[in-house]
Amino acid sequence: MVLTISNCTIIDGTGSDPVKNQDLRIENDKISWIGNTNMNPFDANDNDEIISLSNSVVMPGLIDSHVHISQGYEVDQSGFLSDTIPYLTIRAALSCQKILDSGFTTVRNMGTYGYIDVAVKRAQEEGSITGPRMVASGEMLMSSGSGELGYVRPDADIPDMKSGFFTGYEEAARAVRTQIYHGADVLKLIAICRLGSDSHTLPWDSEVTRDELRAVTNEAHRLNRKVAAHAYSSSSVKDCVMEKVDSIEHGVMIDTETIKLMASEGTFLVPTMNAFNSYLMPDAASRYPKYRLDRGRPMAATQRENFSEYLRHDISIAVGSDGPRPGSPPGSSAREIALLVDAGMDNLQAIHSATLNGAKLLGLDKEIGSIELNKKADIILVDGNPAEDISTLTNPDNIRLVILDGKITKNTC
Repeated sequence: MVLTISNCTIIDGTGSDPVKNQDLRIENDKISWIGNTNMNPFDANDNDEIISLSNSVVMPGLIDSHVHISQGYEVDQSGFLSDTIPYLTIRAALSCQKILDSGFTTVRNMGTYGYIDVAVKRAQEEGSITGPRMVASGEMLMSSGSGELGYVRPDADIPDMKSGFFTGYEEAARAVRTQIYHGADVLKLIAICRLGSDSHTLPWDSEVTRDELRAVTNEAHRLNRKVAAHAYSSSSVKDCVMEKVDSIEHGVMIDTETIKLMASEGTFLVPTMNAFNSYLMPDAASRYPKYRLDRGRPMAATQRENFSEYLRHDISIAVGSDGPRPGSPPGSSAREIALLVDAGMDNLQAIHSATLNGAKLLGLDKEIGSIELNKKADIILVDGNPAEDISTLTNPDNIRLVILDGKITKNTC
């Protein structure tokens, strides 16, 4: 396929200012030419497709670095751990189509059970279903004694979730190998959560030992996989950072000392502001039990207060919606980008977090994440200018064109 997008404004994902009056040429699955519309050296032939929309912006495909594709979103998301695997797999496939149509061409799934994300990824690669490029984690890793997520206790009768449970160094390393054997591209570790359970009280200390953390990161890195750690408090995040975890998911209650440590170690933060903002929504009481609201609402406020420190110390931030979830159906991932702007990022910084920075976190920045010559053609065309109004991205109808790996998956131009 040869496609030229003509006379557009390009936001390239690097944080640079938009460039107007540009043409972009795609051949096969790669970007083959970028330049001023008046200097396009190519003559169109009968096999070329040309799209020209003067008021549109071309951007890299967006990246959501924290999703749960089988998660519920009507009421409490715990349904994704109690419904049947066949049902959740179908639901996940349908969610992925909506996520792709909203402009997100790559997602990193951060936990399911029954290896649903691995199965969906395989079906996408075979061409059986359509969805964003999938970075799969398989099942979540957690200490056998943590009792975490409330609805996922070690004594729970969920056989398809237990391959990630461990006690001690050897079991933790074995759990990593098990996930990779089943197709995991990244490892998701529950260092601490407790928000999802009414059986815990503060403090929020780490639920895995330093030795177990070391086992997970050593074995994952030996096998060329990254580790994402679900952690909230300064103590748990510090442990994770010192044991070379690649990203902290949430990190909502970290102090300035911990923020500086993350910055010095180059540890990514995926703040998932959308998750905590959901506790502040007017209908939150109809979607969550009271104990979750009592914990989640103060955490949302703390995260807002900390955000300026994230920016001041230049932590690497990637966009992660933690969705679908109550109040955030499939296709609403861009709300996270808008929340980053609302918290203090400028529009181009937030777009950078949703494109090139996300690609760096996933280890895919040589292939995707920015509009550059010879990179994969993961591209969206937006009706409006998100550099001026970030809310443009939050309406899927504004995403007029979606190209994944050089193939058009949505075209309403």
